[in-house]
Amino acid sequence: MAPKTTKPFGDGVDLQPNTCYDVAERGKFYTNEHGEIVHVETESAAQRQTWWDHDGVSPMNPDLKDPLPNATYTVDGKFHYTTDPWGRTVRLQVDRLDVVDDGLRYRSESVQQRIGHYGDGIAKDTYDGGHIAGSQSGGGPEDLNEVPMHKDVNRGTNGTYMDSYKRFEDEIAANPGNYRNIDIRIEYDGPPANADSVNRLSDVDPVDRVPTRFTAEWVDENGALQSQDFDNINP
Repeated sequence: MAPKTTKPFGDGVDLQPNTCYDVAERGKFYTNEHGEIVHVETESAAQRQTWWDHDGVSPMNPDLKDPLPNATYTVDGKFHYTTDPWGRTVRLQVDRLDVVDDGLRYRSESVQQRIGHYGDGIAKDTYDGGHIAGSQSGGGPEDLNEVPMHKDVNRGTNGTYMDSYKRFEDEIAANPGNYRNIDIRIEYDGPPANADSVNRLSDVDPVDRVPTRFTAEWVDENGALQSQDFDNINP
């Protein structure tokens, strides 16, 4: 049942209900009473690169490149993601986001370009592949952690820096203790147009993978709950 290094675990096989599958070099996969994977504990390329030893094969995690619907993912022992019924990431929870050493950062320009182009159906050349958890904090490069993000939101360009996701990330990096119990929710414009034929994220029409809004909540160093919204369509 062990998958190839580039194929997600569980594709094309029947899994036992209420079972934990411990898969070498992948992690743990938990099924529900219907034999569907509903929780995954695994590592992103940011961590996998430290032990990966397969010449010519990227350490990118195929299970995170093509997430399952209605599942939760615990990644690198600290990032907790939730997907919607079509495999789109709708939530990230993390205790805090400290800046990590360069050896625990992993970016993929090809993935960022691909995901950014998913926004071309809304406005051509207007979106980047944006990390929900930034690479400077150890966030992975796979699709679970990247979404089409408006360039002004992602980069803080055109006078938008003060309200941008870029500024949010910069302020966390400068003072991570002031951002604890971080809870980021990602909204979309309803179900995908091809919802009936979607089995996992790769089946979703590209334009329906573009979030409309991000909402971040956190607890500051004084114990007060803070929040900020980011409009991803008209920043």
